[in-house]
Amino acid sequence: MEAKVTELTDHKKGINAVLAEVCAASNPEPLLRQDNLIISTSDSRILSRRVTTDLGNSEFAVRLPIPDANEARFWLAMHEKWEYKTQRIVRFHNCGLRLYVGSRNEEAVQVMRLEWVAPTTDPDGSPIYDGKHAGHPHWHIDRAALVGPEDYLRSLEVLTAPDSQPELQDFTESAVQLGRRLVYDCSWILKMHLPAQARWMDFEWKNRKVPGPHQSEPSDIAALGRWWAGSLRYFATELPKVVP
Repeated sequence: MEAKVTELTDHKKGINAVLAEVCAASNPEPLLRQDNLIISTSDSRILSRRVTTDLGNSEFAVRLPIPDANEARFWLAMHEKWEYKTQRIVRFHNCGLRLYVGSRNEEAVQVMRLEWVAPTTDPDGSPIYDGKHAGHPHWHIDRAALVGPEDYLRSLEVLTAPDSQPELQDFTESAVQLGRRLVYDCSWILKMHLPAQARWMDFEWKNRKVPGPHQSEPSDIAALGRWWAGSLRYFATELPKVVP
């Protein structure tokens, strides 16, 4: 997908307006910065904090007012990267939205991301997507959201130990089961890409060839802007459901 360099400024403004909406920003201060051909979340005073990605990179994340603005527990960081094709035309490269969890006095850890990477082209002109068969765009659950193998093995040791019976005031069956609950190893899900736009109902995916109906790139910069708006509003709508 290609666009004019001059379109990026208005594109950024449109995304920033939706980001300010979901973050309940009282002032229309920019929550995004544009550094050459990279658009990303910026330091916006009380609305942001510095966080570390799952890959160890530092970035700014802006708070969602969930459960409320004074006790924010969820933070969003985002980026969008373009590359020059000519002096006036740029090509979309990739973008991503990362969700962090942690109150102001806690370390915020990355637990989920939404990614979209444009394909490259092989010698015969066919598109090649990152991850070969992986969906683009796709959701990805990160290690901080999962129980790892160490926790799983530790739970097995507790369950099989001779003195593993928990000390409970309530000795009902349900209470005992709760105290002896097995922790499952779900670390395998780190390798999965969960498609965010799989059109399997529209196109037949023959012989598992790639690219498949779950792989696409934005049709134009306006479509990418609408995708950002929907993604941000979806996070802001769904997350309050998990907060007691």
